[in-house]
Amino acid sequence: MFSVAAVQSAFQEALVQDDDVDVKNYALAYQELCKFCSQLGGLFGFVVSDLEDKIGLLQQLVTEDEQHFSTVQTMIIHEISNELVFSGRSGSVTLLRLHRGLEFIILFMSKLIHLRPDDSTTHCAQEAYNQTLARHHSWLIRNGALFAMNFLPCQEVLYKQTIGDTSVEETLDTMPEMISKASMVHKRVNNLLLGYEILDIP
Repeated sequence: MFSVAAVQSAFQEALVQDDDVDVKNYALAYQELCKFCSQLGGLFGFVVSDLEDKIGLLQQLVTEDEQHFSTVQTMIIHEISNELVFSGRSGSVTLLRLHRGLEFIILFMSKLIHLRPDDSTTHCAQEAYNQTLARHHSWLIRNGALFAMNFLPCQEVLYKQTIGDTSVEETLDTMPEMISKASMVHKRVNNLLLGYEILDIP
């Protein structure tokens, strides 16, 4: 089951130096977030599979060459210097795709914590999607995603599906800090991708 504490801890550990991000802990946090996404319905199963493939590639790159892939900045510098950004196995471009997904997850979770237990989660999911991932997706994918979100349960049921036996109240208490750490990581990655002109790659 999904653990808010595990995500918070991994994102905290991912914050290294003054402005860099540890790739291994970023991937660990994202792996945990995938457990949350996997409970969001059939369409999200496909999304999670794609995310897990990307997380796996990042982890593999770190294992194969920790010197150059331990942090986001060293990874980007290494790939730019060796013309690997468009190699088809680029950690930088893989990170970019995950980065866009993380923006959606952060915004969706930020909206969830303000709902009442019996409130539908559909509207906040669609709103978060339209403000983030939708601008990177084709018309077909956008419409499929928005349609699938119509079948999301109310807030309380969604939490129970994703966190199992963990108290909903405890989860709601700890989520703001987890979202804060995730947002800090997202901001650092965004700045690095922007600084090295990778952020706007299609």
